[in-house]
Amino acid sequence: MSDTVDQPTRCPRIERDGELGCDPHRIVTLLNDDDARAVYLYAEEPATVSQIAEAVGLPQSTAYRKVENLQEAGLLSQLNDRSRTGTPAHYVRAMDHVSVTYDDPLRIECTCNGRPLYCEP
Repeated sequence: MSDTVDQPTRCPRIERDGELGCDPHRIVTLLNDDDARAVYLYAEEPATVSQIAEAVGLPQSTAYRKVENLQEAGLLSQLNDRSRTGTPAHYVRAMDHVSVTYDDPLRIECTCNGRPLYCEP
């Protein structure tokens, strides 16, 4: 039995996305928004925007905006592009778990594919 504990590593989105990557304040704002949080929680399994809108009771235009914002923040992943035959894109949570620590500094800890990550301002 090992006594080692997985230490969180800094979120790789910072290096990949520069200023757009891993913005803790943006993530907190989205998770504080009831509609965006409902979209995030619903997307445990792959779903289209239409399915998400119906399930959480949002107009489709609002659901599209929430999905786009969550995707840009790194909380949702798009699994496929809309096909020419009309098959819609599907979205799923990008993170297995998200927690927010409001101590100074603000810190977001996530688990992605079993790997702990964090970001802070």
